[in-house]
Amino acid sequence: PPRAELRAQLKRLHLQQSWMELLEQVERMFIEGVNHFWLDLQWYACQALTKSGHPYEQWSEIAKRDLGMFLERLPELELQYFNDGTPFADDTTRQWIEQHVQGNQQRWQPDTQAVTPGENYDIYALEGEALTKADSEGLDAALRWIASLPEMTSMRDRWLQRLLMARVAEQCGKNEMAQHLLSELDHSAAPLQLAQWEPALMFEVKARLLKLLRLKLQRSEGDKVALAQQIDALLAGLVAIDPAQAAVLCQ
Repeated sequence: PPRAELRAQLKRLHLQQSWMELLEQVERMFIEGVNHFWLDLQWYACQALTKSGHPYEQWSEIAKRDLGMFLERLPELELQYFNDGTPFADDTTRQWIEQHVQGNQQRWQPDTQAVTPGENYDIYALEGEALTKADSEGLDAALRWIASLPEMTSMRDRWLQRLLMARVAEQCGKNEMAQHLLSELDHSAAPLQLAQWEPALMFEVKARLLKLLRLKLQRSEGDKVALAQQIDALLAGLVAIDPAQAAVLCQ
């Protein structure tokens, strides 16, 4: 369960309106133990993003979409408790989930027919199981399990398999690994013509990669010029796919 000092630290930073420090602490806490089930962290993260101005406020929409899809895989997770009685989500977080996450879930939900590798085989339905395995056995075990999934024979199936790996890696706090996987997916999508036939998939990849690169740039990690060029290219790609949806991601 989350340590008492962590809860106190989050409350203090929120009261002080130290939004960037709050966001950094949330990211650090997220990868500790089973804190990825501590949904209050998601509330604090979205509060920090919303209050931090451009470009961070737009990222809260991506965070809420991710949480909505995560909760769809694990129904009523927000009603569960840690073994010491601490709720996964306090009353404020539960109300926020009901009003702002689950209420917007349909808006962000991709077409399930577009992301199903086979007629009866939905790779995204396995995300919850992969996250459970990552929690109990580690991310390496979860990625090996995803890699061993049956029926991954076509180029498109393998592309979706990598996307699932990227989603799990990001949700486990392994941003660097997720970034590399998403970059590979972005560059390898052209032969599959996904931008033309399944734009929601390409939009997701580019939006996730954009978020990670902006975080990296904000932390002054890597070549700033190269990062800025990559960000501009991703924004151009997002606008080409869906100008209306991309508008919330543009500074």
